[in-house]
Amino acid sequence: MVTEPTSHRLTLPVLLATLIAACSVTTSDGGSSTGDAPADPPGPAPHEGAPPGQQAAPAVPSAPDLAYPGKGFIVHEWGTDTVVVGSDGSLQTGLHHEEEDLPAFVYDRLGAGTLAGSISTSANVKMETPVTYFYAEEPLTAHVQIAFRKGIFTQWYPAVREFYPPIIAPNTVAGVTTYADPVFDPEFPFRSSMCSEMYGPNANGLLQWSTFEILGRDSAVPLPEAPLDRFTWAHARQVGANPLRVTGVPGSIETPQHERFLFYRGLGNFDLPVRVTAGTGGAISAENTLDEAIGAVFVLNVGASAGAFVAHPQGITTGDTLVERAPSLEGAPPLDEFVETLGASMIDALDATGLYHDEAVAMVNTWKRQWFRTPGVRVLYLAPEAWTDASIPITIDPTPADVVRVMMLRVEVLSPEMEAADVGAARRLADPSLAGDAERHFDDLGRFAEPRLRRALALLGAPAYGEPLLARIAAGATASAARE
Repeated sequence: MVTEPTSHRLTLPVLLATLIAACSVTTSDGGSSTGDAPADPPGPAPHEGAPPGQQAAPAVPSAPDLAYPGKGFIVHEWGTDTVVVGSDGSLQTGLHHEEEDLPAFVYDRLGAGTLAGSISTSANVKMETPVTYFYAEEPLTAHVQIAFRKGIFTQWYPAVREFYPPIIAPNTVAGVTTYADPVFDPEFPFRSSMCSEMYGPNANGLLQWSTFEILGRDSAVPLPEAPLDRFTWAHARQVGANPLRVTGVPGSIETPQHERFLFYRGLGNFDLPVRVTAGTGGAISAENTLDEAIGAVFVLNVGASAGAFVAHPQGITTGDTLVERAPSLEGAPPLDEFVETLGASMIDALDATGLYHDEAVAMVNTWKRQWFRTPGVRVLYLAPEAWTDASIPITIDPTPADVVRVMMLRVEVLSPEMEAADVGAARRLADPSLAGDAERHFDDLGRFAEPRLRRALALLGAPAYGEPLLARIAAGATASAARE
C-alpha cells in the first residue's frame, strides 16, 4: 500500500532530543545560558583523509570493476558546493534558494519557520547533497558525527539524535511563542550580546547520528517514496551500498527509518580552494590557493540548445593558475549530445578518485540537469580530500578500513559581459516605466537571481531603488527558472 509521504518540513520539533532554551536567564554580567554544542562522541578522531508511502529498496548490483570488494568496513561520500563569483573572483551571497525540491520526508531546518530570506546576506557557499555510503560484509552498528565549522546544516535524512545550533522551544525565552531559529531569524529576541554571539552566527553546525544500524548487504527494506520522475534523490540510491536503519531517536521512535545513505546539506561563509576570475571574451583564470594539487577541472559554456566544455583531468598543481577560455557555442554539439559526452568524461574523473563506479554514475545522474543543462558559464573542479576533511570533519565509530570523500565544486562565473547586462537591468529599476522589464530580467535567473542582483547593485554603489526588488527576491522561495 502506498500513501502520501510524511512531511518533516513543518514538524521540525519532532527532531529535538532535548529542547534547548537559549540564554534563558539574564544577569548583570552578561547572562547565563544552556544549549552548549554537544560534546564530542566516544570513538576515533575525525577522519583526516587517505512509514507511510514506502517502496522496496532497489537491488542494485555494483559494476564488476571499481566496486566493493566484499570485505571490510568502507565508507564513501560524494557531494558538491555551489558558489557564484563576480568577474573579480568575489563570492556572492544569497545562495539559500533551492534549485530542486527535496522529498517531503527530508528534515528541513529552513522550511520549519518563516525566515523571510534572512540568511541570504551571510551565506556565500551552498553545500549540496553530500551523501555518505557504508559497506560491510556483516551487519554492524555505527556512530557518525559531522561538523560544519563555518556554516550550519539545513537539511538532512534520516533523523539525527542531535543537531546544533538548537531550535528554541516556545515559551523558553521571553518573546518566543513558537519554535524559533536563533541563526536564521533576524528578529530573534536575544537577551544579551553574549547570547547573540553564541547562538546567532551561521557557524559551528553539527549533526550526530548515534547509533544506527548498517544492515546486511542483501537486506530488503522499505525506503520512503521518492519517484525518480519527480526527485533526483532516487539516483543516489542506485548503488551497491548497505542499507541503513535509524531507530529510537525523535522522528523514528514509532517507525524505523531506512535509506541507502546518510544525507545532509548546509549553508556557509568561507573561501574555496580555487579563486576563479573572468575576463572579457570568455577568459577564465583559476588559481590554486592551496599547498596541494586540485583534481580534475571542467570549464563549461551551456546555451539553451547547445553546450561545449574543456576538460583538464590533470587538475591544477600547487600554486599554479589554469588559464582557459570558455569554449564557444558556435558549432557546439546539441545539448543532449553535449550532456552525454560531458557525463562520460566526468564519470571517468570520479572513477579516478576512488569512488566505486556506480557511485560516480549516481553522482553525475543526480546533478547533470543542473550542472550540464543550466545556461551559463561555470567551472567544476574536484577539491582535495584534505580540504573536505577540514571543512566538514566526519567522525565514524567503529573506524573504517577506508574512507573516500569526494567534493565537486561548482563555480557559476559572472563574466564582465554578464555583469554589464545585470547592471543595465538594475539601472532600469530607477525608472518606473522600465522597472517591470528590469524585474523580469532578474526573475528569469531562478535561484541565482539574488546573488546576481546583489552583485549588480554593489557595482552601482548600492542604490536605494534596488532594495525593494532585492527584498522580494531574498524573501522568496525561488524555484528553478524554466530554462533550468
